[in-house]
Amino acid sequence: MRARIIPPALHKGDVIQVVAPAGRPSAVEPFRSGLAVLEQMGFVVRYPERLWPGSGFLADSDTARAEELNRAFADDRSAAIMTVRGGYGSLRILGGIDLDLVRAHPKIIVGFSDITVIHNHLLASLGLVGLHGPVLTSLAASTPDSVMRLYRCLTGSWRNAFALPGIEILRGGAKVEGILAGGNLTSLASLLGTPYDFSWQGLVVVLEDVNEPPYRLDRMLTQLAIAGKFNQAAAILLGDFSLADARLYDTGPVDQEWLWQRVLDLTAASGIPVWAGLPAGHGPENLTLPIGADVVVNSNRRSLFFC
Repeated sequence: MRARIIPPALHKGDVIQVVAPAGRPSAVEPFRSGLAVLEQMGFVVRYPERLWPGSGFLADSDTARAEELNRAFADDRSAAIMTVRGGYGSLRILGGIDLDLVRAHPKIIVGFSDITVIHNHLLASLGLVGLHGPVLTSLAASTPDSVMRLYRCLTGSWRNAFALPGIEILRGGAKVEGILAGGNLTSLASLLGTPYDFSWQGLVVVLEDVNEPPYRLDRMLTQLAIAGKFNQAAAILLGDFSLADARLYDTGPVDQEWLWQRVLDLTAASGIPVWAGLPAGHGPENLTLPIGADVVVNSNRRSLFFC
C-alpha cells in the first residue's frame, strides 16, 4: 500500500462540488434536500447548471463522467467533492480518471455504494484517503448521528476513537492494526480479474450491500474467498445488509445470522477478527468512515481508533 495522501479538512464557507460518476438523481426532492443539509452545515455547494443528461442507469457518457470528476479535482475553488448517488457506472470510468491530476490536487471525495470502486482505486493507486458516507441524495434521509458524523469527518475530526456499543463481535482476539478499505460487496467483487483489483493484505475491510438475495451474497463472498482475499485481510467489518424483497426471490430474505456464519466459515483458516452490525451501508444510519486511514480494531473495547 502506498503512503497515504490526506486531503485538507474543510472550513465553513468552503465549496463542495457535486458530481455524478455513476447514476443520476432519480428524483428532484432528495437532491434539493441534500443540498439544503450541506448548506446548513455552512458550506457552499456547486453543481452543474444543466443537470446530468444521461438516460437509463448512467448520469452521462463514460467520457463525460470521468471528465467531470477530473475537473472537480482540478478546480482549486472547490475544497471537496460529493457524489450525487451510487447506482452503477463507476467501474466504467476508472481508466479515465487522471491520477496525476488527483495527486496534484487532492480533495476529500464522499460517497458509498458504487462509489466504493473509486475510493479503493484512488487508495490503491495514490494512497488517497476518502470518506465512505452518505451521497447527496441520501443525506436528508440519514439519521442525525450520520449527518453529524459526516460533518465532523469533512472538517477533519475523524482521527479519534469510534465507540460501537451495539457491534456484534463474531470473532474477537487481540487488537489488530491495518488500513481501512472496502465498502459495497457487489462493487468489490466486480473488481476481481480487472487491472483495478487490489490486494487485501493488511487491510481492515468493510463489507455492506443492499437488496441482494442469499445466493448472490454467497456467490460473491465465495468468489472473494477463492481469490484469496479473506486470507489477506487483517479484519472484516460487516455493515448493513438490508433485506432483499422476499417476493422477488424463491430463497426468501437474507438471514443475518446465516450471513455472519458464512463469513466466519470463510475466514476460519486465518482466524481474523470479524465484526457485524457496523452502522454503515444503505440504511438511514450510515456513519462516515475514512477509507484509507490507519485503524486499530479493538474487540475488547468494541471500538475503532482512526489515526
